[in-house]
Amino acid sequence: MIALYPGAFKPPHRGHFDVVRDLLSNNHRGKVYDIDNYLDAGEEVLKGKGDKLKPIEKVIIFIGGNTRNGITPEDSERIWNIYKKYLGDIEVVLGEKNPMYASSKYAKANPGDEFYAVTGVRGNEDLVDLKRVTTFKNRDNVDGLAVTTDSSKQVRATNFRNAILSGNLDDVRDFFPKEISREDILNIIKMLKSSIVAEQLNKKIEETITETFKTENNSGAPVAPRSILKSKDRSYLVHTFNKLRDKDDKLNVTFNQDHIRIDVKDDEDLGNRFDYTPFFGSLLEYMIDEKLNITPLPEVKIRRDATEAADFFGRTAYYQPTTNEIVLYVEGRHPKDVMRSFAHEMVHHMQNLEGRLGKIETTNTNESDALLELEKEAYLQGNIIFRNWEDSVKNK
Repeated sequence: MIALYPGAFKPPHRGHFDVVRDLLSNNHRGKVYDIDNYLDAGEEVLKGKGDKLKPIEKVIIFIGGNTRNGITPEDSERIWNIYKKYLGDIEVVLGEKNPMYASSKYAKANPGDEFYAVTGVRGNEDLVDLKRVTTFKNRDNVDGLAVTTDSSKQVRATNFRNAILSGNLDDVRDFFPKEISREDILNIIKMLKSSIVAEQLNKKIEETITETFKTENNSGAPVAPRSILKSKDRSYLVHTFNKLRDKDDKLNVTFNQDHIRIDVKDDEDLGNRFDYTPFFGSLLEYMIDEKLNITPLPEVKIRRDATEAADFFGRTAYYQPTTNEIVLYVEGRHPKDVMRSFAHEMVHHMQNLEGRLGKIETTNTNESDALLELEKEAYLQGNIIFRNWEDSVKNK
């Protein structure tokens, strides 16, 4: 008997691991079911009741083809392959977009084998998932199998992703199987963290830019927001951008959310054409590695304001504590200078998360000793963070 275990697994956590472990040890609380009795079977499983089942010799895991919250199918596969060392006879398959269909096709291609199609339930809200057994309605060699574990009731992928961003190993440890080593845990955290940070930052920047330029462009004229690309189209665009950008040093190749712009380089316009997103992501990842308290991440707004740029005392950046927003003015500035401003405002973001910005009622440092001390801290710590990050990148 072979168990087919399809799912998103973004990322695979202790609940998923325990399901597979219990299936292979035949120590699971599982209930065979079909579409006619899925609710009854699910409720029985949640009460700790199960059937006496045929011994399961192997588990095949089918990973869904979509990227979720920055975690790719390939990330999930790498984690399962780490888990495999502790589990025994499992096979990991990168399925189609819908892993249920992939597992159904597998059963069809192997008519001489018997299968359980496994669906995990954590509570009553998951019982509807058992209806997926209809994917196997024409597979005489497949029975639905509802399972649960104590850990699967407690662990959710959203909380797992947030714990990884926190950088605190103690917070993350409970989301991993008890069997795996500290070294493997650290490897998985390192693998996932950059993906999650990049996804969160890209989402915030994309939403903010879309909203900002919905009503005005540089000249104040109304413009329509661009459509949001599908993930596969964006991946293709990114791949094409990476191939083009180093082809000719006389050309500027710019990634603009839903299109690529190619024009002749203009040194005076460097700040306007520069793509800050990968540098923001790298600096944020560095700050998390340094265990700085920066989550939840702020929204980042890019402003190109000729009036502020022409004014010697014009704004270069500011942090809005009530909305957790960083606004960066980039017109006429070198990108490195913009990144220093970003590091400075990230220190203000940390101050806000610590509850230290609430009573400041002026922007004039000559009027408030408290504001003066906060600014001293932001200038000193922001510049040190920026320099240390720059050195770490250049010396890799």
